[in-house]
Amino acid sequence: MNKKYYIAFGLMGFFALAMVSALVVDYLSNKAEVTVTVESPFSFEVSADGTNWIEGDPATLPLENIYAGESIHFFARDTNLANVPTIGDSSKIITCDTGLNCSDFSSVEAQTIARVNGTIKTTSQVWEIISLCKIVDANTVEFAYGTVGNPLVVGQADTTEITVTFQPNALGDYIFTLQKMA
Repeated sequence: MNKKYYIAFGLMGFFALAMVSALVVDYLSNKAEVTVTVESPFSFEVSADGTNWIEGDPATLPLENIYAGESIHFFARDTNLANVPTIGDSSKIITCDTGLNCSDFSSVEAQTIARVNGTIKTTSQVWEIISLCKIVDANTVEFAYGTVGNPLVVGQADTTEITVTFQPNALGDYIFTLQKMA
């Protein structure tokens, strides 16, 4: 055979291969991606009166100054935002700029009302929780109360009324940090 035929058949073969390859490429699929952002299933809010709630990150409630020996009163509400039951523990930490220990409080009381979709499910008795105070460091204490791993059902919002009475010698700027952890 002649060189021209080899070159011609070679070029025809190359173009045939290119055409078949081009046809195969048309059968390749597009890419598909799925993305999701997962957020906390809990919302924690605070209130001075149990009606007007402050939310945010952090939800900050500035209370008026008081004198040593007096009490403060506030509400905390944790809500299950998920469409499934959620289990979490509440962290209740208090810090003070001048130092802190459990004896700075003469009383710490808490009462929780659990509501599911706005209807009262349960109301706890008023608990004196000062005995549950634990020292974390020189400026921090933690109150560990409630059921560990207490599940919140779909639509449940627990409102806890908290009253803290300070000792006459308890001075400083106190910060109450409440958080629900899954």
